[in-house]
Amino acid sequence: MRFFKKLFLALPIIALALMFLYGRKQDVSKSLKDEPKCDKVMPVEPITCDPCADEVQKKSYSQGYPICENDLPKAYNAAARIDVCGGLDTYITASFIYWESLSDQIDLAIVETGAGTERTLKILKFDTEYEPGFKVGLGTHFNHDNWDGYVQYTRLHQSESNTFKTGDETQTSFRPFWTVSTFGNVVADTKASWRMDLDKVDVELGRSYYVGTNLIFRPLLGLDVHWLDQKYNFDSEVATTGILNSSIKNDSWGVGPRFGLNMNWFFYKGFKLFGNLAIDLMFASNEASGSVTQGVTNYSLQKYKKYIVRDVEEGAIGFGWGSYFTNDKWHFDISAAYEIQRYSHTNYMNKYSQAFSSNFATKQIKPGDLFLHGLTVTTRFDF
Repeated sequence: MRFFKKLFLALPIIALALMFLYGRKQDVSKSLKDEPKCDKVMPVEPITCDPCADEVQKKSYSQGYPICENDLPKAYNAAARIDVCGGLDTYITASFIYWESLSDQIDLAIVETGAGTERTLKILKFDTEYEPGFKVGLGTHFNHDNWDGYVQYTRLHQSESNTFKTGDETQTSFRPFWTVSTFGNVVADTKASWRMDLDKVDVELGRSYYVGTNLIFRPLLGLDVHWLDQKYNFDSEVATTGILNSSIKNDSWGVGPRFGLNMNWFFYKGFKLFGNLAIDLMFASNEASGSVTQGVTNYSLQKYKKYIVRDVEEGAIGFGWGSYFTNDKWHFDISAAYEIQRYSHTNYMNKYSQAFSSNFATKQIKPGDLFLHGLTVTTRFDF
């Protein structure tokens, strides 16, 4: 009886133990059932990718070329500079120039022909031709708001000569611009030569940005420095006086601020029309000196020095093409343009040449200007 009593008291404890063990078994089996089954992990080959190719895929347009209307936010002058991938963000330029130099007040003389009451006055013009030159430039882009810096050197050295044949016409009077007096008939050919040497350095800071989907502007400011040396020789011979000779030179330099605007309009893929404008306001120096020989009399022209403010205007209009290559890792551009430049107050040689005669000595003579124009072919390489 006592045994059954103890068994009866132990049954609840045994039941609780069995219930606890059964619950643990269910929890373990459930956790094993829910655990995901994993397959054997196979080694993965490393992927080699071109970061420049990925960068190209991220952009929906080629920077520096036409875009679609929704490619960029409106009302913001987004950067439009040439943007190569993984490079130095640097570019070089090289230009072949084929320009003609024109100058005020370098003509030879006035010739009077005819007899009696019928006379003709003719100006012997100094004619010039096109001569080759070159430009070279180096530029780089800055991270600060996508501005770029550019330095360009221009070299144009020209020599021109003209000859007036005496036998072509019978002269009643011969009035050279480069001697002291007026003469009668010339007995030898009249020759004149003009040498012009221009060396110019432009330093620019600019920023290219989109104005429209196909129009890009690049305003610029900077510094211009140039050296401009000229020399004029005149040789002739007349019956009464003998040999006539004059040699006058004008050495000049200028330095000052530079302002401008470059414009590119793309009309088909990488093809474009462009126009460039610039103006320089410069502090300049001119020194004129030389000598004149008239028969047996020699004139030494004391150095005349003049400081002025010179303005230089430049303009170009042309056609070009450019493109990115190798996933935008480099860029090439080629263009051809008609270019024109004007340099004010560059010819102080005429201060002497046209003031020798008493008829002109008291008159103020405006210094001559220099004009350059012609073909410019340019290549550009970004890397």
